[in-house]
Amino acid sequence: MPYNNEKGFSLVEVLAAFVLISIILISFFTLFFKGRETTVESKKTVDATYTAQQEMESIYATTKQASNASMKTILPTLQYEMKSCTNPPKTIYTKYKNEVVVVEVFENSKEKTLRNVMVSVYDQKKVTDPCRPKVNPKAQMENIMRAGD
Repeated sequence: MPYNNEKGFSLVEVLAAFVLISIILISFFTLFFKGRETTVESKKTVDATYTAQQEMESIYATTKQASNASMKTILPTLQYEMKSCTNPPKTIYTKYKNEVVVVEVFENSKEKTLRNVMVSVYDQKKVTDPCRPKVNPKAQMENIMRAGD
């Protein structure tokens, strides 16, 4: 006995509904994964900023204790290794923790007794040569301190 008044979905309608639901679910999953990735990167940036701040504060505290000492004597006491770079010619101080911490000391252009101190924190896996890192630092902090060479 054939039924002429059947109520249901055809195969085309079911496939169209399946395609629409799939597109919506893929959009939501992409949103969740991007949100998680952003959270992880933000945590790394905050941790690197904290490391840069700690290093800057320890350098500042050491320069306050040794008032007439130069940066060449202060930074090795904080476990920094001095490294001479050739291109461009400069001297940097490095420390390897979970990240690569690079300290650059510049003479202040306005006051000869002041030094500009820049602390940069890089991802250890991405930096092979601290003289020429090929990536941007995760965090960077600069301060002006009174110290000798």
